[in-house]
Amino acid sequence: MARRGDKEKSRKHRVQDMTRERMEFRQTELGMLPEDWEVRPVKEVAGVNERTINKDFEFREIDYIDIDSVENGIINNIQHLKLSEAPSRAKRIVKKYDIIISTVRPNLKHFALVKEARPNTIVSTGFAVISSKKIEPKFLYYYLTTNKVTDYLTAIADSHTSTYPSFNPGVIENSLVPYPIEVEQQSIAKALSDLDSKIELNQQMNKKLEEIGRLIFKRWFVDFEFPNEEGKPYKSSGGEMAYNEDLGREIPKGWSVADLSDEFKLVMGQSPPGTSYNESGDGVVFFQGRADFGIRFPATRMYTTEPTRFAKKRDTLVSVRAPVGDINLALQDCCIGRGLAAIRHKSSSMSYTYYSMLTLKPVFDNFEAEGTVFGSISKVNFERIKIVAAPDKIVNFFESVVNPFDRKIEENTLQIQTLSSIRDSLLTKLMSGKIRVPVEAK
Repeated sequence: MARRGDKEKSRKHRVQDMTRERMEFRQTELGMLPEDWEVRPVKEVAGVNERTINKDFEFREIDYIDIDSVENGIINNIQHLKLSEAPSRAKRIVKKYDIIISTVRPNLKHFALVKEARPNTIVSTGFAVISSKKIEPKFLYYYLTTNKVTDYLTAIADSHTSTYPSFNPGVIENSLVPYPIEVEQQSIAKALSDLDSKIELNQQMNKKLEEIGRLIFKRWFVDFEFPNEEGKPYKSSGGEMAYNEDLGREIPKGWSVADLSDEFKLVMGQSPPGTSYNESGDGVVFFQGRADFGIRFPATRMYTTEPTRFAKKRDTLVSVRAPVGDINLALQDCCIGRGLAAIRHKSSSMSYTYYSMLTLKPVFDNFEAEGTVFGSISKVNFERIKIVAAPDKIVNFFESVVNPFDRKIEENTLQIQTLSSIRDSLLTKLMSGKIRVPVEAK
């Protein structure tokens, strides 16, 4: 009987031959695949939800990742918490190169490959944690996050009668995965991760640029250290301040406190008829609410042929229902539903508007819910929020300084979308064997 190593060598030589000549395919449970590929159940090559916090867990503080912190391959935030104060769902232990996929609303693509993890790194029980054993982890990650698999998980989640769409982690365990030889798995993973590295570089640049914008806004409009006539920090250089009773603190002399509506134009969203919704690109881009938001810009998933209320390109979008006060920017003219509002400063300053709304987050967080089912804020109460009104010349100066950073973020984001589209197209072809990567003999 041939040994396993001999079989692997034989398969490797067939792969090398087929990358030079015409490829042969065969029908499998996953469709047409190269004849030298196998098909295996995930549970045969990986474990699911194998490690959970128990009484023997030695750490009193954890690095916690919740579902909202993960989006389309990116872990945006890791919370450092005392275990005693962590949410009850903070239970699943993850290690480096584990795959996390949200079992709730899988269409929102809350999934990622954990590239770094400490022994106390914990994720929500809302994730399925997949630990590779007999398969290249990046290869498995890319396969499990293809649109084909996401659509499959979404269909199962939508068929459940629970209060929200979800699936049992066992669905992933019993799913099938294509299984080329190890070196080909690694080559496929590398081709895709090289593209992801370029995407991640742009994302890191965007994060730094936004941090700069936030710092400048805080220094100028919260700490009041905007440049004075001599270019020096206003407050610390002896700039005159005046106490304001509405705010209970000092603001620069000559500045005022106003209703938000005195400084900003606000458009509340209105949802078009449900029959007009489509995902095929007919009509106008439509954003319903917070669920459409991305890191800074919303993800285009839906269109409407009967648009109602509009946001203009580069308007700041604010969620006005469940939860109130999350922020994104419109990348194009779009229709907005009742879960959103579009806002822009009277000077049309895009950057000033965006960072102003970010600064109001504590106000939104403390806002008392108006509805009995959904937390919400009405247009009247939104417009009555008290803000510090800066002189137009300071606002315009801020815009001239910060807007180039924001335009660069926009440019990087459009490049990310292009690279992601290329990656997704390549992913489908690589995972079906329609494109084969070179495999070097060893």
